[in-house]
Amino acid sequence: MSSKGKVIVLKRLIVGDEDLLVKIYGWGGLMNLFVKDGAVGNYSGVFEPFNLLELTYKQSGEIVVPLDVGSVEYLSYLALEDYERYVWMCSLTNFFLRWIRHYDQQLFNIFLIYLSAKVTNKSVFFLRFKLEVLKTMGLYKDTIFEKDIRHVVKTIEEGPWMLLERIKLSKDMAQKINSTIEAHLEHSL
Repeated sequence: MSSKGKVIVLKRLIVGDEDLLVKIYGWGGLMNLFVKDGAVGNYSGVFEPFNLLELTYKQSGEIVVPLDVGSVEYLSYLALEDYERYVWMCSLTNFFLRWIRHYDQQLFNIFLIYLSAKVTNKSVFFLRFKLEVLKTMGLYKDTIFEKDIRHVVKTIEEGPWMLLERIKLSKDMAQKINSTIEAHLEHSL
């Protein structure tokens, strides 16, 4: 029996000489996809990290095997714009690999929006991304933040994107907010 769904490629590894093991996020949460002859065949560019795929697949135990790729949105090309864009996309992906296991349509959409967004104030937008993920997971509480930084967190959380591009956030403040989010995720998940 086969199924169909959209997935985002998070990571890929060459196994053996010609096969690919691809970490994807989609309808089944975080999954492993095995692509026979994927490193040498027509699929090598399709399974690049950051690409959005519509996939027909079958599942065999913990491994998903692709039967057909219906469509591809090549978001991997966005990473070629410059090194900072690549680092931005990798940061989002690594956060997902670390904290997200189960599928949620809102998380999928948030990840897709930020992955394709061209932002210049990356540290502030990364905090906004993490706050949106916390909210979607039902883990957000303003009381996890110290009183002196709550107003900054609220501005990052609720401010329009144009404002976020202009916010000047000190490294200490960004680190304080980030470490609070990470600690909260560590204790909650």
